[in-house]
Amino acid sequence: MFEREFSLEERNNLLKDSIIILVMFAFAFVVNTGIRISGLYMDDLYMWSCYGEQSFVEYVFPVGSTRFRPVYWFIAWLELGIIGNNITWIVPFNIIFAGIISAFLYLFAKQLSASRTVGLIAGIMFLCSRFSYYNISQLLGLMEAVCLLFLLIIVYNLYSCLTEKEHSVRFVIAVIFYFLICFTHERYMAILPMFFYVLFIKKEKSIRLWTAPFAAFVLVQIVRLMSTGAVMPAGTGSTFVKDTFNLKDFIKNLLAEILYILGINAGPEHLNGITWADTNMIIKLFVGGAALALLIIIIIYIRNQITLFMHQKILSFAAHISLLLLGTMAGCIVASAVTIRVEMRWVYAPYMLALLWLAHIYGTIKKEKDVDFTKKILSMDIDIKEYLPFILVLIWAVLMLPVEIYGHLKYGNIYLFPDQKRYNALADETYGKYGSKVFGKKIYIIGNHYEMSDFTAKTFFKVFDPKRKAEGTSVEFVESYRDFGQVTSNMLVIEEDVASNTFVDVTDMMRSVKCEAVRGYYDDGWLDEEAELNIMAGRTGIIKLEFMYPGELEGYENISMTMDNSVRLDFKLENNISYHEFEVKPYEIINLKIKNNFKPKDVTYAEIAALSEFMRVNHENKIESCRGKTR
Repeated sequence: MFEREFSLEERNNLLKDSIIILVMFAFAFVVNTGIRISGLYMDDLYMWSCYGEQSFVEYVFPVGSTRFRPVYWFIAWLELGIIGNNITWIVPFNIIFAGIISAFLYLFAKQLSASRTVGLIAGIMFLCSRFSYYNISQLLGLMEAVCLLFLLIIVYNLYSCLTEKEHSVRFVIAVIFYFLICFTHERYMAILPMFFYVLFIKKEKSIRLWTAPFAAFVLVQIVRLMSTGAVMPAGTGSTFVKDTFNLKDFIKNLLAEILYILGINAGPEHLNGITWADTNMIIKLFVGGAALALLIIIIIYIRNQITLFMHQKILSFAAHISLLLLGTMAGCIVASAVTIRVEMRWVYAPYMLALLWLAHIYGTIKKEKDVDFTKKILSMDIDIKEYLPFILVLIWAVLMLPVEIYGHLKYGNIYLFPDQKRYNALADETYGKYGSKVFGKKIYIIGNHYEMSDFTAKTFFKVFDPKRKAEGTSVEFVESYRDFGQVTSNMLVIEEDVASNTFVDVTDMMRSVKCEAVRGYYDDGWLDEEAELNIMAGRTGIIKLEFMYPGELEGYENISMTMDNSVRLDFKLENNISYHEFEVKPYEIINLKIKNNFKPKDVTYAEIAALSEFMRVNHENKIESCRGKTR
């Protein structure tokens, strides 16, 4: 079979592109340093829960919901199958997917600009964009990421339709991915007009091609109507567009998205991390300088296009490419502006298209490929006018890079991140610290300022269990350490640290507070012949003691206890396991001294294990007790 041999130049270009793509993947991990997921909550936790409780058909094709996104749910089903209970894999998975998108974006932008450097700038600016927060930091971020990839494929194939003579296959591919993207996120239905624009420019006569995008759109609506009972897409925050839409807010949202693309955070802090009013003045100057550089290169481009139009009396090919990119961008902006607010994650798509448009502008102005600007500088052979477009693009990138990085540093203020930080801490302080030993334990959480839902409390720890059950694990919220008894081996005590917005494991500290060993008492529950403890009573004031002696009783074994150096209790140990209780004031801390007149003789490990297991099964869950094992 014939195989085409690559020329030396082609191999060199392939090598350069491969190196650049690897660099971008590395950059993707660097720029997202600090973002992690170790615990799931809200929508992410619900989606995980559905994956385990529903069949494949129920999960991918749910009926009766306000949204119908089977393409995404199928991809999510695959992702969750790969990840399993390895929650920490989510962020690296998302970063790798972002790297894949950036690779496609780089290659497309390189083609549009006829410049590897400009293509690289587009890829890097995409990766470091502050709009990427949701795609990287949430399990559901894959939904937005898949849409970006599909949108890139659609636009590239429509662009190819304009550039290639035989375009029917390209067009069909674009239609297929349009159908898929509509069932990934419904707001992309708005880009439909661009298909007809391409056919109009190509003067297409094929009825089949004209019918294809319309048929795809109609089929989408039929399926949506059957599955959701509505055609109009639902809005954000459990709202419906038909109920919340008004023209004033719509125009406001449109302007906000345009400002976001330019580098201006035109919204509240909880949606963007920091408002424009609170933004550092240096960052504002960077945005202004970048906007000026962008304006100049756009003016140069428009002037050139007007000149061509005056001569040719028709729009140039470059103008049609611009209209394709800008029209698709407008569709994305309009579709996300109709709801009650603007979230930055929705601006990611038009921002990506803006990067492509910038690459196209540069490539149109500058006809030559791969200008060796560095060599020209070294030889001092520089024509500023000739290299002005490149200089402007470079200035824009250099100024906007710190702006986007600055946005990354403010992620903690976006509404998603405080909750994620809390549940990361809860995961770190429980499963991260104890591993599978956390399963089966009763977890007391002191405080409920974070207002954890019952669903989260019941489901959170199941995520870490390969069996998805976490059997015996339960969560109980208490107001104070006084609201539970002695800390046993079957308990964990977690406290809300509201000041730092985290959870803290205070099990050991609470164990000491409830039953503090002064001398002769050990963490495993064993007592020396003489021991001294400080015991805190619970809400009832009843202190229950359990004594276990693993040896053979000979009839003389006696235990004496002194409480607060006054009350003394002596009793004969008649059984290997003995129970005693006494009452004090609620929450009172008493000093208890215990003395045995015996020492166990040689006892087999099996005897100790058997007796310990008996106590664990029958008595471990008793509240307000302090166990003692004599030795």
